Amino acid sequence: MRIVIIGAGNAGRQLALRLCEEKHSVVMVDENAEALAQAEAGLDILTICGQGSSPAVLEEAKVGKSDLVIAVTDNDEVNILVCLLAHHAGVKGKIARVTNPKYIHAPPLYDLNRMGIDLVINQKEECAREVFNMLQMPGAVEAFDLFAGKVMVAGFGINVSSPLLDRTPAECDRLDLIQSIRVIAIRRGNELVVPHGNTVFKQNDLVYLVGQRADISAFFDWVCPETKPFEKVIIAGGGDLGLMLAKFVENEMDCVLLEQDEERARFCSGELNKTLVLRADALTESALEESGLHDRTAFVALTGDDEGNIMNCLMAQKKGASFTATQIARTDFIPVVEQLYLVNRVVSPYISTTNAILHYLRSKKVQAASLLHNLPGELLDMIIAPGSRLDGKPIHKIKIPSSAIIATVLRDGEVMTATGDLHLVADDRVLIFCRPDAVKKIQSIFL
Repeated sequence: MRIVIIGAGNAGRQLALRLCEEKHSVVMVDENAEALAQAEAGLDILTICGQGSSPAVLEEAKVGKSDLVIAVTDNDEVNILVCLLAHHAGVKGKIARVTNPKYIHAPPLYDLNRMGIDLVINQKEECAREVFNMLQMPGAVEAFDLFAGKVMVAGFGINVSSPLLDRTPAECDRLDLIQSIRVIAIRRGNELVVPHGNTVFKQNDLVYLVGQRADISAFFDWVCPETKPFEKVIIAGGGDLGLMLAKFVENEMDCVLLEQDEERARFCSGELNKTLVLRADALTESALEESGLHDRTAFVALTGDDEGNIMNCLMAQKKGASFTATQIARTDFIPVVEQLYLVNRVVSPYISTTNAILHYLRSKKVQAASLLHNLPGELLDMIIAPGSRLDGKPIHKIKIPSSAIIATVLRDGEVMTATGDLHLVADDRVLIFCRPDAVKKIQSIFL
């Protein structure tokens, strides 16, 4: 597939990396020659220096002969214009990153999808939902919903006191809990382990599982008894992301929003119903004290300053916060921050953007694809078509790659554990975890 990416920033480079891994032909356009040179140095792509919304530049990039155009610059208007021009040129797929809610929630006459843009991505909203899920599941290194909230994916660490330590799933004391969920992947150092029945859980493993929210919660109560629900959430930064998160959180637990700019703080106060909005610099000890931080507090830093966010979290930890999370804009910072354990959780809006776009790229049989921050793998949501060779076939007879595992099945709105003797039927939605190099093989099996 020939794909033109407009924008060589973090989002564009992250996306180009994944698309190149899947053997797509990528052309990247940006006005910044230095950013293009950096991207070209590490990727097998063609670069064109120029304004992405310029018809002449789009003509040079041969947009009209491309299968997909993805506009991920920092300018909503440029992204929208690029996609409208690509639509006029006859491009089949157009994707725009748009953050301004005025464009996303426009009147029907100005609906961007109806105007020809196939996918409109608000990466901040996706990121806010991810953080909200994490706050609802203390102890998880990552958590998010699938199947409209019917299924949850969560990851947790194996420590020295874990009841799973040095045991296989069958050797665990609570088989009822183990059988209600499905372990889909283990990150062991830099290695990805796709688990089987004889896999032994080791100390410091990051274990990912899938199940219904109630079952996941019960499982976490067992494996992480020392982890208590948060009583308060303090959000540093009242930008779009911080405000979105506060709207999600305020109806579930006590919430405080710290915003340094007076005008923005007033705006946030008017948008929120139960959240206490303080005009304060989160980097000052007085602000943390005034916000009522205590040992059952989760502190989330969502300002636009990566270094400031990290410092905010370190100060909150010093003051006694039980959990810290931060947004990191520079994707090259993320592995360093995670390896040094500077914060409990890192989120990236650019990975969220890549997630949504890879979803779009899958065939029509694939309803969703989710990237996991801490694992080099993806979750694919496939549908069993009527008349498919898999219709009526038990799971244990499906020859999938060893680097993939069937996680769960949704049938008529009911979540079913993917045991080997479960027979798949038409219209089943099947959730599969796999390495990136197994995606095409999985597609060929389920199409």
